[in-house]
Amino acid sequence: MDNSEKLTLDNRFAQVARRAVIIAKTSDPWIRWHAYLTRWTEDACLAIQELMEDMPLPAAALDVATGTGTPVLDLAKAWPQCRFEACDIATESIEIAGLLAQEENLSHISFKVCAAEMLDYPDASFDLLTCFFSLMYLRHPSGAIDQFLRVLRPGGHMVITTWTGDNQLFRLVKDTFAMEDHKYPDGQDPFMFSDTQTLKTLFEDKPVSNLLVVARKTVLNWEGSEQELWAFFKDCNPIINTLLSALSGDERQEKEQQIYSLLSGFKTGGHILFEADMLVCSVQKNALPL
Repeated sequence: MDNSEKLTLDNRFAQVARRAVIIAKTSDPWIRWHAYLTRWTEDACLAIQELMEDMPLPAAALDVATGTGTPVLDLAKAWPQCRFEACDIATESIEIAGLLAQEENLSHISFKVCAAEMLDYPDASFDLLTCFFSLMYLRHPSGAIDQFLRVLRPGGHMVITTWTGDNQLFRLVKDTFAMEDHKYPDGQDPFMFSDTQTLKTLFEDKPVSNLLVVARKTVLNWEGSEQELWAFFKDCNPIINTLLSALSGDERQEKEQQIYSLLSGFKTGGHILFEADMLVCSVQKNALPL
């Protein structure tokens, strides 16, 4: 082994070690459970590629609220000729996404820490903007849409994906705890866009055309155990811990054993599979008048 090969291996080891340290220390559940969640967004990535089949491929694209980079890294692999930018408000997530891009030699994508409602990019910078499963967590989604349109070039396209309320996993938990609809603390609601019209309403009075919102069925594939899936769900849905804390120790143990039993009913070949619906929204920013 020559020195250059050893340096490359040393650098790669350092990257992997740094990634492991970041994940071990983070309090962000979306990072801790990254390895389990990567397959949940694969279908959204395919949906965007299908939408773009009859359109010119973008020269520059931005992914907003990218998290750890899934699935924008898959888009970067599919479109190597496109310059990608990706941003998220969480510094830890952006560090992980950058490491993943380096490990996969995706030099045409770069990352920045910034909020979706205050994008740190010049006007009219991108031909395509994507936002995967994040719009429903933002405080001011309409204001975020204004920012998305600001950084899009005239004639550019925006594609947004959201979950709907038709999700077997959430229904299972909701029914077990007799939860009222989709009530979440701090005003967040992952299923605020449970029908196409609610999502379409965001674009009223915006300078857009060719608005299309379609429902798409997918299967959520969890490759861990029932206990790990439940731990993830509690991490990412604070209302569950609030409900559990109201129970006695015995009641809590009984309730969680009930959840494990129900989850095992969805197990196939070592995987836990749930049906879910997503909404895929595509819209075009109006071109400048001639």
